[in-house]
Amino acid sequence: MIRFGHILFFLFLTSCAGYRVRDRGNPFEQENIHSLAIPMFVNKSSYPGVGPIFTREVTKLMSSYPGIRIKGLSGGTEDAVLVGIIESPRRYADAYKTTATKFTDGELEQSIGNRAQFYLPTASSYAITLRLILIKNPSIAEKELLASSLGAKMENISTSKIIFQQSFNYTGAFNREAKDTITSDSGGIVNYSKTKRYFTQTIENLAKQAARDLEDLVINVF
Repeated sequence: MIRFGHILFFLFLTSCAGYRVRDRGNPFEQENIHSLAIPMFVNKSSYPGVGPIFTREVTKLMSSYPGIRIKGLSGGTEDAVLVGIIESPRRYADAYKTTATKFTDGELEQSIGNRAQFYLPTASSYAITLRLILIKNPSIAEKELLASSLGAKMENISTSKIIFQQSFNYTGAFNREAKDTITSDSGGIVNYSKTKRYFTQTIENLAKQAARDLEDLVINVF
């Protein structure tokens, strides 16, 4: 017999802010989708190397549903393909927005040699969009298109096969390393490497958020 206290405890848990009971079964069962291919996301953004990061997090999420087999894109028998397209402003000046600067005086002045002093960006923000499209029963020709660099041209895919198409918009911010390069031991020797690491860390966080947003979409819609 279920005690009244247990029922109250369950109701308390489900009413807590941000808490809900999640069904970890196959969210696409009603669409008769039991196997899913997730090709490498198409990177149409100005940010190199972001495709594998977003692909990894979304694949990790979809692999957590026991009712779906994740497969590689091939001429095989997958029931659906999840396509990811990453976009951003194409011009560098639009892709990155400077949010903090540092004047090249002091030791930095020695590092720039005879050049006129200027302001170095020390923090930047950026915008990135992830577009996800779930396509059911794509043909071999459509699979080849999706796997190619032309995979973003979704107008060539029959709309009747598209289960959902959703865009997620994100903004990130990261610090830029700006130290002097006077000697081989100066901090500025690894300016670029550290800046790249900071940027990659924020991309990884956004990719995890994208996976959570996709999970919310899957739970709320299907």
